[in-house]
Amino acid sequence: MHAPSSVRLAALSLLALLVSATASAHHSQVLFDMNKCLTLTGTVRDWQFLSPHSWLWVVVNNGKGSSDVWGFESASPPQMTEVEHRWSRDVVKKGDKVTVKFSPLKDGRTGGALNILTLPSGVSLRAATPACQPAKAPGHTY
Repeated sequence: MHAPSSVRLAALSLLALLVSATASAHHSQVLFDMNKCLTLTGTVRDWQFLSPHSWLWVVVNNGKGSSDVWGFESASPPQMTEVEHRWSRDVVKKGDKVTVKFSPLKDGRTGGALNILTLPSGVSLRAATPACQPAKAPGHTY
């Protein structure tokens, strides 16, 4: 016996809603404080230009006589190259000194959402992450 078409339509609508919510949650920026825009300089440890997310690992002096490894998440290679055509698997190499503009993780760990990568040559590349915005000063309208 077949379910009435209205029941099937409702079930398909619910399924589509669940799938879209899952996809949206996977690609959300909820882990990052997109109201903060920080910059740091360090040495590339690894560049993973992979799907579903690219990762840049940078060793940064922490000012305490040692260093920390920072992880910066970005989008997949097709998304990255759509935004900035100079992204590639070999755009950055282990040992390169780079400057990273990013939105930090909300929980304070050493990492964030990659926004702009400045290479040793001085060339800056935009990532496919939504642009981080500096926090607005209270009482000011922009």
